[in-house]
Amino acid sequence: MSIKKTISAFALILLVNTGFAQDTLRNNEFDVIKDFKPTLTDIIKIPSNPNPEVPEVKAPKLDYTLPNVKLNADPTIYTIKPLAMGTALLPKLKNNYFRLGYGNYSSPIIEAYLTTVRNKTSQAGVYVKHFSANPDDKRAFSNNALKLWGKRFMGKGAVTTDVAFNRNVIHYYGYQPQTIDIKKNDLRRQYAVLDVHAGYSNIIKDTAKLKFNLDANFYNFIDNNESIENDFKLNGNFSKRINGNPLEVGIGVNTNNTKTKLYEYNRVFVDINPEYTLTFPKAFIKIGFNSTFLNDSQGTNFFFFPKAEAAYQVTPKTITAYTGITGKLNRTTYRGLVNENPFISNFSLLNTENKFEIYGGFKGEISGQTSFMLQFSHAKLRNLLFYGFDNTSRGQTTIFDTTNASLSNIKAELNHEFGDKFHLNFVMNYYAYSLKITQPFSRPTFTTRTSILYNIGSKFIIRADVYTMNKRKSIELTEKKEFNLNAITDLNISIDYRYTKNVGLFLIMNNLTNNQYQRWYDHKVYGLNILGGLSVTF
Repeated sequence: MSIKKTISAFALILLVNTGFAQDTLRNNEFDVIKDFKPTLTDIIKIPSNPNPEVPEVKAPKLDYTLPNVKLNADPTIYTIKPLAMGTALLPKLKNNYFRLGYGNYSSPIIEAYLTTVRNKTSQAGVYVKHFSANPDDKRAFSNNALKLWGKRFMGKGAVTTDVAFNRNVIHYYGYQPQTIDIKKNDLRRQYAVLDVHAGYSNIIKDTAKLKFNLDANFYNFIDNNESIENDFKLNGNFSKRINGNPLEVGIGVNTNNTKTKLYEYNRVFVDINPEYTLTFPKAFIKIGFNSTFLNDSQGTNFFFFPKAEAAYQVTPKTITAYTGITGKLNRTTYRGLVNENPFISNFSLLNTENKFEIYGGFKGEISGQTSFMLQFSHAKLRNLLFYGFDNTSRGQTTIFDTTNASLSNIKAELNHEFGDKFHLNFVMNYYAYSLKITQPFSRPTFTTRTSILYNIGSKFIIRADVYTMNKRKSIELTEKKEFNLNAITDLNISIDYRYTKNVGLFLIMNNLTNNQYQRWYDHKVYGLNILGGLSVTF
């Protein structure tokens, strides 16, 4: 037999034997095929709760053996240096100053202010000024002022006193007809006034107590045309908190005597003006009234005007909305007329009665450096005052609308400041009249005022003021002829140069546009005028 056949036969025998061996191992095994059904045993509940043993905690027993030894230590004493504010003195006040200057139109200026140093019990001071101009024409003027004042601090209050004297000279250079040559002295008008004031205010430490101020004022006002006015006022202001809210009451008595070549007029005013304020977290409400008893040659009259004001913070510390009503009797005096219109020559003294005025607006802050105010008001008035030109008396004269006129006003104001380096103030007013007379003579319907201050390195301080006024109407009363007064733009700039902390130079330039406008009919102002000089503080 060949080798191949022998190997094949041997492999066949092994395969057969292996098959028989596998079958022998399965003799005790069974294959069961059926559905699987799981079975769970019953739950066995533990018959009692578990009670774990609490571990026993024993505090360790500590024994300390201290040596019976006493330590004796000698104390060391150090001297504590007391606190002190140092040896530096308070900075010296430099409230005193002196100015001396000169300008075109032959304009000298002298001004001085002196006051006492720091004092816990008293203060006093004096102010002196002279400013005049003497141009080639008849528009000369002179302003002179002297004021003495003092204040005394006591334990329970403070007493203030001051005496002032002012003397001003102007000329009626607008006299018509201008073809007639009138001497300068014949156009001269001189005004002099003596003011005396005394006051007392108490000092309280408890805000629940009564706070009051008492003031007595007297002035004597005269001119060189035999007109004299004496005025005396005694005023008291009292305030006290009731239920945490302030109640303020103002009481005053005012006597006025005005005497001219043609007549003498005596008046007595008694004012009682209480006001109570209710304060809330974001709002307040004021309620009260203004009342006046008037006694003159026409008899005794009583004027009563309710007043109220309410305000609400629209946004905290930023914007406040407010509205209110008010009224007041505004007294007309000869001195008041001259202060507004120094060329007044013929006048009446009718008191302007603000019968009812309603107002409202918004005020607040746009940012930490910028604030604003926007307001609208509408008032009903009687004896509203205007000015015209009286050719026979060589000057201005009063015109009153004796009917119930109305006046509406829109006012906007913006303020911006950046420390002591930059300041900006802008004010705009628009007026609308409803009158019986044909025009609001000499009164504008639109005005603006812009003031800017710029401090450059504390060496140069530049101030700029721009004043504008729209066209107005004036009237000559003799011929009943109306005139146009052109619009006004008045630009003024002043520069202060501090050579040292105490010595400086100043330069003032007024009416840079050289616009010789007429604020009052036929009385032109100066053109460009420049004034410069020296200033000293000490």
